[in-house]
Amino acid sequence: MWFYRRLLRISWRGRRTDQSILEELNEESKLLNYIKKRKLTFFGHTCRSKCTLMKNILQGRMEGKRQRGRPRINYFDNIKSWTQMTTREIYDVILERDVWRQMVHEAVRAANVLGNDA
Repeated sequence: MWFYRRLLRISWRGRRTDQSILEELNEESKLLNYIKKRKLTFFGHTCRSKCTLMKNILQGRMEGKRQRGRPRINYFDNIKSWTQMTTREIYDVILERDVWRQMVHEAVRAANVLGNDA
């Protein structure tokens, strides 16, 4: 995004959203779909691995109190919204690598058709 702002000669103090800059450059779908694909594949990779600390971090299971106010959208919320699946269904699909890969392609393809953001 820093590069895109420089390209359009927008000051770093300029109060423009990233979304508006991407729309102006017509780069919205390419960039956001690339990010979506990377996040989905990395999530599947880490859930199949043996490292429990990484799984706990991505799933949002950390000790301590959360901050006041509206809860932030976490990594796993994005995964659930993009795949349109429940938590149990996601973990069942992740265990089969080929099925998860197909699910990632379908989620990215649906974003191309509908124009959803990441």
